[in-house]
Amino acid sequence: MKLINIITLLYLSLTLAGLLIGGFFIYLKIDSEIEFEMGRELDRQVDSVADQIRRGSPYEGLVDDRLEIEILPMNRAEESLNLRDTLAFHDPNDKQVRQLKASKSYKIDGKHYRISYFNLLVEKDDITETVVFTMVVVFLLQLAFIGFFLRRISNRVFRPFQNSLNQIQKFNFSSNEPFEFSKSKIKEFDQLNEFLMRMSAKLLKDYRQIKEFSENISHEIQTPTSVVRGKLEHLMNEDITEKQAELIHSAYQNNERIQRIVRSLSLLAKLENNEFETPTSINLTELVKKNLEMTKELIHVSGLELEQDIQEDVFSVIHPFIAEVMIQNLISNAVKHNIEEGWIRLQLNSEFLLVENSGIPLRKNPEELLQRFKKESNKTESIGLGLAIVNQICKTYGLSFTYTSEGSIHSARITFG
Repeated sequence: MKLINIITLLYLSLTLAGLLIGGFFIYLKIDSEIEFEMGRELDRQVDSVADQIRRGSPYEGLVDDRLEIEILPMNRAEESLNLRDTLAFHDPNDKQVRQLKASKSYKIDGKHYRISYFNLLVEKDDITETVVFTMVVVFLLQLAFIGFFLRRISNRVFRPFQNSLNQIQKFNFSSNEPFEFSKSKIKEFDQLNEFLMRMSAKLLKDYRQIKEFSENISHEIQTPTSVVRGKLEHLMNEDITEKQAELIHSAYQNNERIQRIVRSLSLLAKLENNEFETPTSINLTELVKKNLEMTKELIHVSGLELEQDIQEDVFSVIHPFIAEVMIQNLISNAVKHNIEEGWIRLQLNSEFLLVENSGIPLRKNPEELLQRFKKESNKTESIGLGLAIVNQICKTYGLSFTYTSEGSIHSARITFG
């Protein structure tokens, strides 16, 4: 979820909580204010009736639906103003209604009068409806404000952050350019940008050093191993004993293994650093057929049966060289880790590439074989990098790679898209 959406949701949540809490207190305040003001008005009305009695008006003629006058004993003390919130049946409404009753007694001309005055109160339901309606209107106005003003303001405030994020997403080691951010009016964003510029410069420097080191190592190892290879080949042509031939052959195999390891590690490093050119759409069907043709003799010599189900014109967006390495490694892995009189089954369509082969049941978790230098057997010709390279290729180009094993059946599957 975008930052602006999170901020908007938090703002709305806090606003809604504030309106609910505020609405409750507003309801209490309105109710108490109505009672207070009505109590003052009733007090004034009661005093007015008492003044009329003092002026000689007969109290019997003053009584009406809202006014009661009782005669109390003279020896009873005068009662102060008493306000009561009561329910009473109201004929015009034909129902029980809420009313406020104000009572007060006066001693006038030798008589003790208790004067009670009634008035209808606003129903609590009416107050609730008014408060809820007001809160809903305020909340809708808040929504309109957020939709029209707040999001525009927030987008403007967060524009420097969005610009920084866009540059981070486009960052590529191959460009060899550290971040460059323009100054903003927000101190925190400037501090973040300054940190990112320092870190990108350091990362590029470290990357160049590691890359140079890897290239130097690759070159320096390739040179002596090539010399060793030449000398070993020369020795093989000399008149030597069988024991010496075995030792020379073993040395030759290990020398070849070192060269393969160096090439594979160099390829992995380039894949992880996205050093290859922009991928293009290539015909996987032709590539798979080409590699099968190249390994047909090896498959036949190994005594393996090949089954293939290849759909025509299957295309995928990937670097041509990388696609060839990926297919070579899958087929090579199926040949190397097979059994006597085993089989290889290859299936290709627009959804996936599946390479299955017979083999010895795994003792390890198949996922471990996707890591570097992890292998099931100790065969010298296996360097434990084939599946790791395929896995890294799939990660780099957005493909899905799974390797599973059920008994003697091993399956490597690449899902496109």
